[in-house]
Amino acid sequence: MTKSLVACVEDLFFRSKIDATARHLNVPVRFVDGQGLAAASREKGTAAALVELSASDCLDAIRKIRENEATRELPVIGFLSHVDRDLAQKAESAGVTRVMPRSQFSETLPDLMMDLLAPGTKREIQEEPELPDE
Repeated sequence: MTKSLVACVEDLFFRSKIDATARHLNVPVRFVDGQGLAAASREKGTAAALVELSASDCLDAIRKIRENEATRELPVIGFLSHVDRDLAQKAESAGVTRVMPRSQFSETLPDLMMDLLAPGTKREIQEEPELPDE
């Protein structure tokens, strides 16, 4: 069975970043709104949820994920502006597994995706060849 990710992201920049990274890594990702997050998390093969914590209805959806026995242990990775400490506390109280600033989420997204789908695997990074000295 193929594992996949579900993502609740309203910001078009982050949505396209997640989509491009997922395509590059050949990772299936399904985008949903806040109201569809809990239902999508129950789908067979869903390995984790990526959540823009400022998205509409996301905290309520995360609470529903934690209340449901089938999804209680699902990893939920949330990202937000680094200055929004109040939202970070609310997210942790709602049951977000890991709260990250947007910058850290962006920097670590490929490795994060790989770790969520196949814990312990390392992504092969292809170094760009050095150009010869002139």
